[in-house]
Amino acid sequence: MTTVVTLNPQVLGQAENAHRAMLDEILRSPAMTYHQWVGLTVAATAGDQVLLEQLIGRLTGALKTDIDTVRTTLAELTSGGLIDQDSTIVRVTELGRIRFGAVRSDIEAAMQQAYADIPAADLATAGRVLAQVTAQLNAVLAVA
Repeated sequence: MTTVVTLNPQVLGQAENAHRAMLDEILRSPAMTYHQWVGLTVAATAGDQVLLEQLIGRLTGALKTDIDTVRTTLAELTSGGLIDQDSTIVRVTELGRIRFGAVRSDIEAAMQQAYADIPAADLATAGRVLAQVTAQLNAVLAVA
């Protein structure tokens, strides 16, 4: 008898924990935290520069955390030479772009290996379902 696995918080949590463990392993080499990685990613994908308050808003939403934690993360990225910021603008430095590219490449390689035996149609379905679940949870959180 085959057990049917249905999407539920336990399955989602197990997948998240496995992905996070892989990410933490990848981030160990450049000695980055998860928050720093998300901060660098959002800044690096925003273009040449991003308004500081806009970046703070994106990061509080992405990390589901408070402004003080985001400001601390941005200060860490600045002191590490990965971003430059003034009172209104954030720019990713050359070192930050190199670090972003290297980590991103390592993540892509790990995920290609992890997802290698999963049919593309299944990955597409999972992506659509998880995007919908995320949107609905964010909507619930917005009114809570």
